[in-house]
Amino acid sequence: MLFFKKKDKEVPSDEKKAARSMPRTKKVQFLPMKLSELTTMLNDDTNAMTGLEPVNYYASKDKYIQCTFYFTDDYSEVYFNCELYENDFMRGSTPYYKADYELMKKTVIKFGQRI
Repeated sequence: MLFFKKKDKEVPSDEKKAARSMPRTKKVQFLPMKLSELTTMLNDDTNAMTGLEPVNYYASKDKYIQCTFYFTDDYSEVYFNCELYENDFMRGSTPYYKADYELMKKTVIKFGQRI
């Protein structure tokens, strides 16, 4: 008789639970970089997100960082996380971070979108 050890499922953080409960999302793509560097940068200061270089998803599908913002209709609560994609397959992600309306506004304005 074989017994298989159950994998311990990762307990989602409070930020992840809150982000997944938000009614709206917005996705933007940036030039690729090492995920460990990005995580360190965002752990130090979430406003570092505004320093990333935007990339056109349709022109460069090989490798990119996709940032997903989760927010309420009135932008009172905003969360985000970043994921590294290679050939449209996710290779890793950062933790979820709490942000504010100003950070989201400064980030999406780089793509010509006003909120």
